[in-house]
Amino acid sequence: MRWLNEILNGHWVRCVNMFRMDADTLQSLCVDLETMYGLKQFRRISVFEKVGMFLYTLALGASNMEVHERFQHSSVTASRYFNEVFRSMCLLAVNFIKPVDPEFSTTPMEIAMNPRYMPHFKVKNALSKLLNN
Repeated sequence: MRWLNEILNGHWVRCVNMFRMDADTLQSLCVDLETMYGLKQFRRISVFEKVGMFLYTLALGASNMEVHERFQHSSVTASRYFNEVFRSMCLLAVNFIKPVDPEFSTTPMEIAMNPRYMPHFKVKNALSKLLNN
């Protein structure tokens, strides 16, 4: 936690290099994950530390061994908290990543004109013709 505080309160470039986001964005993400997506602090590990482990892993491509060494927790703990944050991030993603056409009523031309996908459209077109008759 000391290392995280040093990164958070140090030069903004260090935070961007370690977590691929500035300190304000990181703190905002932690608050959102805690208040709206069910990520909770547990014993001596804060939400900020859990999110820090998660982002450190993704931003630097760090292995579980590197994460548990950097954050001084067991590899089982690092893995468990990575999965907790990942589940919360998936819930957050549902609110932000949405298709433009949720009904998928139109097919993009690059898919419709690609012969690789044509067997699927033949079945779809045949079914729609049967249903319309």
